[in-house]
Amino acid sequence: MKHLPVLIILAALALVGCGTPAPPAPTVSAVEQRQTSAALSERPTLAPVPTTPPPTPRPFPQVLATSADDPRAMGDPNAPVTIYEFTDYECPFCKQFYAETRAQLITEYVETGKVRLVARDFPLEIHASAMLAAVAGHCAAAQQNFWPMYETLFETHQVEWGGVPKRDRETLIDLATQIGIEPVAFTACLDDPATEQAVQAEMQAAMQLGINSTPNFMVNGTLLRGSLPIGSFRQLIDSLLAE
Repeated sequence: MKHLPVLIILAALALVGCGTPAPPAPTVSAVEQRQTSAALSERPTLAPVPTTPPPTPRPFPQVLATSADDPRAMGDPNAPVTIYEFTDYECPFCKQFYAETRAQLITEYVETGKVRLVARDFPLEIHASAMLAAVAGHCAAAQQNFWPMYETLFETHQVEWGGVPKRDRETLIDLATQIGIEPVAFTACLDDPATEQAVQAEMQAAMQLGINSTPNFMVNGTLLRGSLPIGSFRQLIDSLLAE
């Protein structure tokens, strides 16, 4: 009998060490088992999320389209990236692009067959001789001398011509002659109202694409604005080439 308290204490410790007994598991009826099995085998599906169709891209105006023999385009006609440059020869930011970015763009991407560069006109009304210069570019293109004229216009603006159309007309004829353009045909083209109408048509078409200033660039449908450094072009072009 003297060992009875010890046995009672040991029994109590054994109960504490094992923890509280778990309650008996609830019984599940056969009906509940069938319902659970059916629910797990036929999990509900989510209703399809309604999608918004992507916006329809604006059709590219035919008047701006380029061809394999376009005199105002340089580079491989099959290049994976096409850059449309919308320019104004009296725009200081266009000249900045010409002086700081264009040569690198040509060396890195045009001459390597990755980019085709296409020039289109967007002469602003605030520049008095910009329309005349754009017309001169068209007339040079008619004699397959567009790019020499393009470069001459930027190199000589505010040096030999700029802002006075009546005076600038004769200067542009002289400049064209100096780079090998036949002056009689050039002058006739310069004075032909149809040439200015062609420039106006380009401007109207450009505005349909969202062009509203110069320089603007359309790179495979992506619009870039302003005289951007070569790094901005690299980033976009390289991403397009990677695709």
